[in-house]
Amino acid sequence: MKKYFYLACLWCIITGMLSSCTKENTYIIQSPEGEKELRLTVLEDGNYTMELTDSIVFKASPSTATGETTFQWKLDTAKVSTDSVYVFKTDRSGQYSLSVTATNTDGEQTRTANITVLPGKYKHGTFILNEGLIGTHGSLIFIAPNGEITPNAYQKVNGKYLFPLTEDLFIHDNKIYIVSQKGENSSKNDGGLTVLNAETLKEEFRYSFPEGEVFQPTHIAVLDKDEIYLRTADDIKVFHPSDLSVETIEGSEKPNWNTMAVAAGKVFVSHMKKAEIMVIKKGEKSVSHRIQFNDLVSGVIRSSDGKLWVSDNSGTISKVDPETYEIIEAHNLNESNGLPNDKTEAAKLLHRNPASSQAAAPHISAKGDTLYMSATKTTIYAHVFSSNLVKKMVDARQYIPDSDDYFNSRYFQAYNTCAVDPESGEVYLNTLRGWGGKRHTNHISVFDFTWIKSDYNDNIYISPRLARDYANYTDYPANIYFTYNFFQINK
Repeated sequence: MKKYFYLACLWCIITGMLSSCTKENTYIIQSPEGEKELRLTVLEDGNYTMELTDSIVFKASPSTATGETTFQWKLDTAKVSTDSVYVFKTDRSGQYSLSVTATNTDGEQTRTANITVLPGKYKHGTFILNEGLIGTHGSLIFIAPNGEITPNAYQKVNGKYLFPLTEDLFIHDNKIYIVSQKGENSSKNDGGLTVLNAETLKEEFRYSFPEGEVFQPTHIAVLDKDEIYLRTADDIKVFHPSDLSVETIEGSEKPNWNTMAVAAGKVFVSHMKKAEIMVIKKGEKSVSHRIQFNDLVSGVIRSSDGKLWVSDNSGTISKVDPETYEIIEAHNLNESNGLPNDKTEAAKLLHRNPASSQAAAPHISAKGDTLYMSATKTTIYAHVFSSNLVKKMVDARQYIPDSDDYFNSRYFQAYNTCAVDPESGEVYLNTLRGWGGKRHTNHISVFDFTWIKSDYNDNIYISPRLARDYANYTDYPANIYFTYNFFQINK
């Protein structure tokens, strides 16, 4: 929707469908010589608010002039036009300052409009990316902070489907990057990339990789709009959209089939066969460093303070400095504080599954220094790193609203790992009844946990609550993504 404003040198308003009459104020501005007047009519306060999908037409014209008038428009500090009309539109929410300077024989004056562009529908919230079945297509679910769910969000905005087998997404600089194992030719595993506006989901780029260039990509990380890192079945590739070229990172063979982390301007990739994380720096063509751990790494994620959390098969969670690669502190959950059975079971959840049922998402998810884990089970545990405490949080089977047939189905499963919202602290878990057609019976379960300290001793008790449950929306969910996590990376 366009809204029209007259900035004249006169600023006045023609009301649109969603706007209302605005009071005008008239200012008499003396020319530098004090002999003539340049008359401007402006909107009160010069403040405007618009939806991201709207545009505003500003028109400038002098109220009084005895000769030609020139105009200079600036958006923030950038010169954008010398016409008498300027159409303001943007693909990014935020605060903007638009000014116009009018010059004629009566003098020179500048008027400024402060424009607030409201966040798009999809800027804040939770995404769940569905792989879909081979031969079908991927899809994107969005859950708003108020709990409203939008299924098939990409399709609704763009009128078409995502590529088949969408596996991972990453948000960088107001863009969502979605990688898929397949491109336009669904009979091949050469992969595809789709780039969306992160606030509107409007597609901006869609590309199928040529045969043999990128084989079976499963995960993605972005350092720059022209530095897109892809985990493939063979190694790590870097895709440069500017010229559609692909490069191989030397020494990156056998990357683990799991999420890559970005911190300190670097990409961190766990190895499939070695107890290490490979470090890739922006612009470099080879692995620059390898961080060693006690056992195979099952998860690497960025922490809220810019460090790294790493889990490994030994049942250990480590905090790592992404600048120096030092392991700052490490906790083996078997030796943590808590009930013996809780510690043992939580430690087991940090162990990778067999390759046939391996989780494609990290085995840990964090809010502050509290890390949650479930592997591909329905029982969720937490580890409070600062106090080295392990607690059992919930057995989701006791809360998911479904019949015994659902849980007793032969292939019932938690699909990939649990994930915690870094703002609300709610923990998400995806379950499904089974493979094939049974996958359409499924649940997105959202839990809220209350930590209660006993008045009589130092014991801490957990009160779980099923905050929300969404039935039958997923289609082999690849992972759960909270937009807030990416805002922290992009700081």
